[in-house]
This record gives sequence, structure tokens and C-alpha cells, in this order.
Amino acid sequence: MKMKKILTVITLSIALVFSSCNWDDFGDLNVNPNQATTPTTRALLTNSMISIGGLILSTQGALYAQHVSNKQYTSGDNYQTINFSTDGLYNGPLMDLQKIIEMNTETPNAVVIDGLNANQIAVAKILMSYYYLHMTDRWGDLPYSEALKGASGLLLPVFDSQEDIYDGCIQTLKDAVAAINTAVPNTNLRGDIILGGNMAMWVKFANTIRLNAALRLSKVNPTKAATEFASAFSAGVIALDNTENIRYNYQNLQTYENPYYNSFVTLGRADWVIADPLMNMMQLDTYTSPHLSYYSASHPYKTETGKMNVVADPRLPVYANPIENTASTFIGMPYGLSEANAGSISAAQVSFLGSVFRQRTSPAFIYTSAHVAFILAEGRLNGWINSAPLSAQQYYEAGIQASLNQHGVGAGYANYITNSEVAFDAGRALEQIITQKWIAIFPNGYEAWAEWRRTGFPDLAPGDNALTPNGQIPRRQAYGTSEANANSTNHAAALQRQGFTADDLTGRVWWDEEN
Repeated sequence: MKMKKILTVITLSIALVFSSCNWDDFGDLNVNPNQATTPTTRALLTNSMISIGGLILSTQGALYAQHVSNKQYTSGDNYQTINFSTDGLYNGPLMDLQKIIEMNTETPNAVVIDGLNANQIAVAKILMSYYYLHMTDRWGDLPYSEALKGASGLLLPVFDSQEDIYDGCIQTLKDAVAAINTAVPNTNLRGDIILGGNMAMWVKFANTIRLNAALRLSKVNPTKAATEFASAFSAGVIALDNTENIRYNYQNLQTYENPYYNSFVTLGRADWVIADPLMNMMQLDTYTSPHLSYYSASHPYKTETGKMNVVADPRLPVYANPIENTASTFIGMPYGLSEANAGSISAAQVSFLGSVFRQRTSPAFIYTSAHVAFILAEGRLNGWINSAPLSAQQYYEAGIQASLNQHGVGAGYANYITNSEVAFDAGRALEQIITQKWIAIFPNGYEAWAEWRRTGFPDLAPGDNALTPNGQIPRRQAYGTSEANANSTNHAAALQRQGFTADDLTGRVWWDEEN
């Protein structure tokens, strides 16, 4: 990994550039060699947050999770891209956050105007932990303990194990919460475009991140998972009534507009449609309207109709637009087609991403009440929080209700919960919890993909044209070429330690054990 010796900053007047169709692969977009080298901490904090929306709404993540399909260019559906660069995250938001910590430590009086020094450092550490956990879930082992030290001459950092990164982030989150002073007005922290300087919410944000991180350890270290999960829950996570949903808000400016709006409207590329697996799940595999069915490369498409009188998911008209010239006919796009086969399906035959998700200011949700309720449902199911006020079933049902309320269709809950596929069944509780989480966190694909890898739910299959060596859905992303070329010794050591014979999409990260 190539670390730069000079920290540079993008201010809010610099346009974000969306490279190709996948807007979370930043490359060096966060580096501007012409900017001032003495930034304010408020500008650094704002800049460090700008990358979060692209990670949440990553099209590659949504493709891995089979939330969406490409209508035209299906290479992403078939996993053509192997190497994904971490450079933009290290040289962008992580370096910004590290600089905030350094400035508040080395010159505290000069930067206290932007907030209490302890609070600025704590927020920086919380965001760094969020980024590192996201990154290690994608790539596995990464530079961590020796990262972000290019200015001191350390340009070839070692790769820490994912276990050590998780341990480090969990401890950092606890330390950050302990250091926060909540008895200050929101205006005391400047540059916070996510929580508006609300330090009580930063405490909940940190605890929620730790709760989710603990759940990820459920197979590889269930003892630590149970301890940290219960601790984070007791410390206080976001509420389950949608009043504390944590989001990144896009702006009514082309520079900072929602990336799906940028694709559909600014660039005029209507690429993103609802994938058949999600569409079928929301129609409960007993379709209330025609759908395209694609069985293999040697079989044609056909239109089917299934059982009627089924309680379809009330969120369906929100997540998807009806097909052209209809008011209520929804058809998913077969997943993993070749571009030639995808081209044989007209745009009028499939349902594109729902309009509510691709407005210019449509937000990217980092954590929602529904997401947290499903996390708590699994924790309760595992016996980790037996003193919690709700049972696993009640948390599960609260998650469904919260998700429906979030999308304005809460009135459909009473009917939806009666469906045999949705009504809580203790015999298949984990499958139901994870499946409903997969639906609720749409289109946060990287998070859904991580949970699929951890649990095996929902039951997803690769497309017929998968380009991975084993023909399966990716289990990780390969390191960027800069890691292999510039830091080759540490890169090779990391691959060997993880048991990877090649740096590709097939290896399993540390917590991803066989189901």
C-alpha cells in the first residue's frame, strides 16, 4: 500500500467523481495535491464522512448480495473485477481522521474552536473503527497498527490479522465512548454532517458498531462475541422506533448528490434493476405477478404466473418501480446473465430500483432501527442478552415493523406477519431473522453480503456466468495492485497467513467459517 507523506484535503467545493459504475472504489479521488496542507479539523471531519455514503450504496456490494442486477453491463454480476483498491480509504477518510487525532493531541489549543479535544478525538476514533471494520470484512487482513504513518517514513506497513483488527476496533470503540463528554451543546463539535455534534448519539453510534462487530464473531469466538454483545447492548444502542436512524444525507448539489441519482439522471444510465432473488423473496416465491425465470444458459426466458392471494411484502412498491405501462406489476431481473442474454430482455420487462432510493437527496442509511432489532433478535436467540425486555421473536417482529414504518408502509404489517414464510417459527428462527435483515437493510449490499457469508442466509446461488475460479459467489475481495506491487513482502505474508493460494475472490476471511 502506497502511503503519501503529505496529507491533503478535499473541501466541500471539490466535486466528487464517480468512476465507472462502482462508486465505492475511490482510487486516489480523495487526494488533491493543490490544496492547503494546514486544514481545519472541522473540514477534515466533514471530508472524512463523505466516503460513507458510497460504501453503504456500493453497487458492487449490492450485486454480491443480489439486491440488484445490472440491466446492461453484467460484468459486475459475474464478478469480473478481482482487485479492489484500499488506497482511497487510507489516503482519504482514514488519513483525515488520523490528522484530527494528531492536531488535537499536538496542538490542542489551536483546534479546540472546532470542539472539545476529547470529543474530536473520540469521534475520529469511532469513524476510523467503522471504516476499518468495513474494510477488513471485505479484504481480510490489512495494515492497521502500522497504517497511516507515511509522514514518519513508515511506507511499507505490515498487515495485521483480521482478529487483531477486530480486537483493536472493539477496544477503541469502548475507549472512545469512555472519553466522550456529552454535557456540551451540539454546536460544540463543528463539521459533523452525520449527527450534528450530538455526542449522546455518538455514544450510541459507537455502541451500535460494537454490537454489530460482536455479532460477526459468533462462530470464530462465541465467548468474546457474547461478552462484547451484552456489554454494547447494556451501554446503549440506537432506539427501535426510527427516531435515531443514522444516515448520511446527500445534498441538492451535483457534487454531493445520491449516486443512484447520478447514474439514472445526471449520467442518463438506467442500469440498476431489482434482482430476481430479492424480488422473489418479497413476493414469497409464489408470484402475484408475472416474472422472468431464467434457469440456465441453455434455457430461454419465460413468463410465469404463480399462486394468487399471497401476502406480498408491503415494501415491494417502494423498493421497485412497476414495469412500464403498469401500476402494480413487478418483475425481477435474472441474476448473473451474460451481457448478450441480458440484452435480450428489454427495459420495459423489468422493475428498476424504486424512485425513492434514487432521488437527488435520498440518504444512505448506516444503521436503522430495523437493522439493530434483527441484530438483537439474534443475540437474544443466542442467549447473550437474556435480561433484555423483548424475546427473540419480539425483536424479530419489531424489526419488521420498524422497516415497514421506515418506508411508509407500516399499515401492512398486520397482514404481512400472518404469512407462513414470515410468521416467526422457532425451528427456523435464524434463517428468518437474517432473511428479514437482508430485506430490511436494502440496498446496503456490503453489510448484507457479510451476513450472508457469516450465516449462509438467505440461500443465494451464483449466476450461470460467474467468473470466479470456483464458479461461486465471492467470499472476499482481492487486494489492490498497489499492495501487491509496492508492499509485496507484507502482501505475500498476509496471503500466506490467511491460507490463500491466490489473491482472488474465493478465500474466506477469518470470521467466515463453513456453515
